[in-house]
Amino acid sequence: MEVHHHPDINHKSKKWKEYFLEFLMIFLAVTLGFIAENLREHITDRVKERQYIAGFIRNVKDDTASLRHVIEFDQQQVKGVDSMLKLSHVNMAIDSNRKSFYYMAFQYFFTSAIFKSNDATLQQLKSTGDYRLIEKNHVADSLTKYDADIHSIYNQGVYYEAYFKEILSRLDEMTDMTILGDTSFIINGRMTNKPFPRLRDNEGKLPTLFNKIFDFRIITYAYSENFLKPQLENSKSLIRFLKKEYDIQD
Repeated sequence: MEVHHHPDINHKSKKWKEYFLEFLMIFLAVTLGFIAENLREHITDRVKERQYIAGFIRNVKDDTASLRHVIEFDQQQVKGVDSMLKLSHVNMAIDSNRKSFYYMAFQYFFTSAIFKSNDATLQQLKSTGDYRLIEKNHVADSLTKYDADIHSIYNQGVYYEAYFKEILSRLDEMTDMTILGDTSFIINGRMTNKPFPRLRDNEGKLPTLFNKIFDFRIITYAYSENFLKPQLENSKSLIRFLKKEYDIQD
């Protein structure tokens, strides 16, 4: 025989305090979960921020090494160009003058040095949108300024490269640099007594070449003194500043 249980129609309804307590517990659970998630994201963001800054510091250290190299190279190049400019009014029909010209042209206009920043961290910050992770405004401003300074250097470097290529092109027209690999002219880095070929100075190209060299000297000096040297000092100061802000040790 089956026994049927009928619902208790006399079941008492909950009091409003019990409903409020249940609501309060659910609200607290959701709120605490939200707070915990925000705290987790905040901690994660701060860890990523510190990693980005550490990476940026490494990049700037690379930049300081590159800046020192280019500055030293440019200083030597300016000195060499000054020596070459002394030939601007000599008689190139004299073999010793031509030899000096060839030597200096090869020495100072067949190699160049241009500054290129290691911007890996900055590019990553831009491409990922993680610039927002740099919570300290003064730090974000410093990174933005550094990026702008680098692009100013690049703009100046365009002039350097343009004049360097222009001079090299004119030298190709006027000289025969193949003699530098000819042992009848040069043996073991020493010039022989064989006269060097005359310069192809058709239509008076030599004075124009020296004018270009003089312009290049001004541009190279400004590139080094007015852009690279200040950037080197700024880079070293920025490294010290960021290490202090984020308590980063070498």
